Amino acid sequence: MKKSKLWGGRFSQQTDPEMEIFSESLSFDKILAAYDIGVNRAYAKALQKIGIFTRKELDRILNNLEHIAIEFQAGTFPFEPGDEDIHTAIERRLTELTDGAGAKIHTGRSRNDQVMTDVLLYMKDKNRETQAAVRTLQKNSLALAKTHRNTVLPGYTHLQQAQPILLSHYLLSLFWMLSRSFQRLEENFVRLNVMPLGSGALAGSAFPIDRKFLARELGFERVSPNSADAVSHRDVLTEFSGILTQISVTLSRYAEDFILWSTQAFGFLTLSDAYSTGSSMMPQKKNPDSLELIRGKAAGNIGRLTALLSLEKGLPLTYNRDLQEDKVQLFAIVNNALPAIKIFAQVLATSRFHKKRMKEAIHPFTLATDLADYLTEKGVPFREAHAVVGKLVRDCGDTGKNLNSFSLDEFKAYSPLFEKDVLDWLTIEHSLSRRNIAGGTGPEAVENSLKEAENILKQETNG
Repeated sequence: MKKSKLWGGRFSQQTDPEMEIFSESLSFDKILAAYDIGVNRAYAKALQKIGIFTRKELDRILNNLEHIAIEFQAGTFPFEPGDEDIHTAIERRLTELTDGAGAKIHTGRSRNDQVMTDVLLYMKDKNRETQAAVRTLQKNSLALAKTHRNTVLPGYTHLQQAQPILLSHYLLSLFWMLSRSFQRLEENFVRLNVMPLGSGALAGSAFPIDRKFLARELGFERVSPNSADAVSHRDVLTEFSGILTQISVTLSRYAEDFILWSTQAFGFLTLSDAYSTGSSMMPQKKNPDSLELIRGKAAGNIGRLTALLSLEKGLPLTYNRDLQEDKVQLFAIVNNALPAIKIFAQVLATSRFHKKRMKEAIHPFTLATDLADYLTEKGVPFREAHAVVGKLVRDCGDTGKNLNSFSLDEFKAYSPLFEKDVLDWLTIEHSLSRRNIAGGTGPEAVENSLKEAENILKQETNG
């Protein structure tokens, strides 16, 4: 005989079996088991404070919640066909183990505030784990940047060589992008730290639950100020998912660069075997699968974030069953993004960058802007200087010459303002030395940026 649903009193018919399958969430929300047990522990204590549980009943509840936790850890929790989600499964099991005392656990509580509390606890943990992973990746990028203070390579725009830069400058760009993501995670954590428990279905609990006590027990900073908002909002969930998706997109961009750099055409880096795979057919292949998967999983996260936003659009307040699907997207985004951050950190730490090849790859045309700047410093308006050098570059294409192979007389044919010192401007070292402006790729500017990055990490350690 089927057991009655927790909400079955209103109904005279059993749920259709196909509807049971269609509406279940246990297959994905069981990841919240430990959080739900923790919420039940705290809530049982709050109920005992207002006389719903006796002290003896509370002890029994707490002991059996511990027993249920052990069952989950051991993989022996006895799920039943009628368990529609992890919350009802745990309540059902608790009621069985306590000879009915567990049936009081839902007094003054709805799954609306219970589930949101579980999910916020989950996100708080994952937020902290993501912060730690991001910091590890930043430390690895900083360490590599220090190693490659003097390594030069072509910088690109439109995937065309643009200007020479220091590899340390490139690696620090990742550090600073991740710094903004880290700040977003910190800000998001503040909003995750608001407890909805006690909000009931939408109007607030009719029982005098001590919400501040519950917040302390569960590790929340404060309680939600509005019950309708508390059970219906998903903006902090979407915000967290958005931050993870943005990190995924950031890593995908760098992964794309490294994939290109690892090809024979570029030859700028070699990936560790530990983060590469081979071909089932071609014995020579060493494929950058770790980076390709980071890139691919970013696409999945973009789709899931779009699904979350679409899910929320047009929902009437307060709770609707549509919101069951938020966890499908959230869990998938977390399960994609967190490993990607950790894998990328290891890829960065174990890859070998080829200095000689990088420098050799720099085309002389990357110094064309410096040549225009030379004329500008002689008093030529930059737009006119740009046109002069543009013609010079075009003629190089026609003649097969390069900028650094022109004689002084040949330069003077384009402008009488070219002097002997123009040849000194056509070196990578000179180009870099002219870019010591704050935030630039000049050696001094990069050294200052390294120190600033170090200070950020030191302040966190000391703090």
